[in-house]
Amino acid sequence: MGRYMTVELKEKYKTEIFIQLLNMELAAQYGGNIGTTFNTWEHLEEQADYINHDAEGLKQLPDWKRPISAQQLHRNFFWLRFGSFSFKLSGEGNSDEARDAVAVSKWIENTEAKFINLSASDNYSQEIVKEYLNYIFEEAGYDLSELWKTT
Repeated sequence: MGRYMTVELKEKYKTEIFIQLLNMELAAQYGGNIGTTFNTWEHLEEQADYINHDAEGLKQLPDWKRPISAQQLHRNFFWLRFGSFSFKLSGEGNSDEARDAVAVSKWIENTEAKFINLSASDNYSQEIVKEYLNYIFEEAGYDLSELWKTT
């Protein structure tokens, strides 16, 4: 299965607008990718729509009765929980995808983890993320001291 970085927001921060603004902040301020880092309901609905209507999506979850809802995805897949971020630290990966894990880790440190549910989150410290992902960034030619700067 591997080692995952899992970050769950506290309940009071699990709102569509907070998560959308957080995703924008992670991209603009912390170097994450533009788009969905923490799952929004909008993203889960897009995933459900893909699974229900796209030719490739219809091949996924073949034993599940259609239509599949965003709520079903949220309940059944830890990487698709509303208000959460999940990233596989161990195994193969690329620097583009790994930037989100770095951005989330830096954001948690800068905010002193005040927005996250500590008991539901794991492997988000910079030390752990660095241990698993620095080799990817080194191979891609990143300056690690620049990558890990927190502003």
